Order: sequence, then structure tokens, then C-alpha cells
Amino acid sequence: MTRPLLVVDDDTDLREALEEVLRDAGHAVLGAGNGREALEVLARARPLPGLVLLDMMMPVLDGLGFAHEMHAVPEWKDIPIVIFSASASNANVAREVGACAYLRKPVDVEVLVETVGAHLLRE
Repeated sequence: MTRPLLVVDDDTDLREALEEVLRDAGHAVLGAGNGREALEVLARARPLPGLVLLDMMMPVLDGLGFAHEMHAVPEWKDIPIVIFSASASNANVAREVGACAYLRKPVDVEVLVETVGAHLLRE
């Protein structure tokens, strides 16, 4: 069984477009508009997501804060994170949070689907 993906971005239009692309590629997808919402999704999700696609700059709780809180929960700490951001400086942050990949916005759809497929945890 394939686990769902969790897409976390405060840009609703972009998040919904990414969700649609990933669904078209055959993935189940969950979405959240900020890190706090994403933590709530993780708390409810069964099965747990097999990957988090994470924007870094968001209100309420940013990507860095989310990643630190996620890694503090033993059940969630091994879920891979793929960072996607418009800022080149976030590549360093991606390493800091142990992200398995870093994608620069605007995200190339083929690269996105390939990256997700390469890192998605499966049951």
C-alpha cells in the first residue's frame, strides 16, 4: 500500500495545483496551509504520510518550525521531507532539517513527480 503525501504551502492556488499533479500521478494527497495545520493533519492521518512536500515561508508556523516539531515526535521523525522554496538560501535550511531533497520554485512538474517517487515511504 502506498502512503499519502502531505503538501504544505500557504499559497492555496499552488498547493491545490501540486495536489492535482500528484493525484494525476497516482498518489493520494493531503494538504495543509501552514505548519500548524500540517501537524494537525499528521496527528489525524492513518496511515501516516509517506512524504511531506514542505514550503519554508508560511504564516503561523513556518517550514523550519514544522520540521523541528515533526522530528520531535518519534512516530513522525522518519517521514521524508522534500523542501520546495523560491529562495535559494533555503537549500541550507533543507540540509539543516534533514530534507531528502530540495526543489526550487517554480517547481518542474516532471522533477516533482520523479522526486516524490524516489523518496516516498511505502508500506
